Amino acid sequence: MMKIISISVLSLLLTCFISSIYCQIPPNLDNNWKLNTKKSDEFNDTILDDSKWDVLDISNGIGYSWGGAEYFRPENVAVDNNILQLIVERKPNNHNKYYSGGVRSVNHNFSYGYFEIYAKLPGFYNNGIPCGDGFWPAFWTYYVEEDEDGCRIIHDEIDILEPSGRQYANAKSNVAGWHDEHPDCEIDHIKVCEAQYNHNQPLFKDYHKYAVEWLPDRIIFYFDDQPFYAQYNHPKMIMKPQYVVIDQQMDKTYNVNSNTPFPQYMLIDYFRYYELNTSFCEQTLSITSNSQLNKHLPGVRKNIIIGDGTNSLYLSNNQSITLRATNEITINGDFIVPIGCELNLIPTPCY
Repeated sequence: MMKIISISVLSLLLTCFISSIYCQIPPNLDNNWKLNTKKSDEFNDTILDDSKWDVLDISNGIGYSWGGAEYFRPENVAVDNNILQLIVERKPNNHNKYYSGGVRSVNHNFSYGYFEIYAKLPGFYNNGIPCGDGFWPAFWTYYVEEDEDGCRIIHDEIDILEPSGRQYANAKSNVAGWHDEHPDCEIDHIKVCEAQYNHNQPLFKDYHKYAVEWLPDRIIFYFDDQPFYAQYNHPKMIMKPQYVVIDQQMDKTYNVNSNTPFPQYMLIDYFRYYELNTSFCEQTLSITSNSQLNKHLPGVRKNIIIGDGTNSLYLSNNQSITLRATNEITINGDFIVPIGCELNLIPTPCY
């Protein structure tokens, strides 16, 4: 049985909000995205790539106060068997503080795009119950600007994976959101939006994808390729280029369970950064045949015209196509989408 969408001269004005058109498609399902290999890292070497990452180190001030209960040091960062390891250990003679590890991108030149890690988080079963008390695994981006007196006047931050030690107590929760600049240097930056995702299994059992899509008009958070929280056209949308941080913090306000075995690990298989292909942003794409539909060059267009009203276009064999435009998509004539196929029409700004 076929499900048919029969459309006659349909015009989608993408400058307006049309809730049924706002799709969220991760890069592995949308070839309008392209992987930036120079900024991504598969961690396939035996050592960390220092052209991409600085190791968090309390002695050089990178990551000094993040989390509060950990002491970042290079010894707690390793690359082994194609995995970045962030290692948590108890500090000798002080059971309330911990050695831990993390990395920050060398440059704050990450702007709009799709950011993703594939990671396994710390935690254990305590008498059969999942436990992550006190652990604060984090994957986030930030930009900081200070005035001449050292007063922080801007702090932009996107938290892709950042449950606090209390929020991660069940080892199943991720918390995502973002902060914006705050003009008063007597008050720290504030979180604008936040959402929590609860998985049905402990996040220390398997690797999972943690990701964000960040464009000029949207921030969308994903877990295992599925969006769980989105904001569009927010008045305090993040704008500044960012550093990328992957670190294993410890929450100074929430104690680690006394039965926790050490060392604990946050394991990262890869970090990937995708950018939209915006090479054709000023062009109109005209598709008048199925051959053109199947072979068009991917990328964001200004306008897209599908069909000329004289013949039917169609998808086949579980085909999925995603088209992105900044201004308008027009479908002239009949378009057939059988069950099992997908046609995604996504309004997308160029940048």
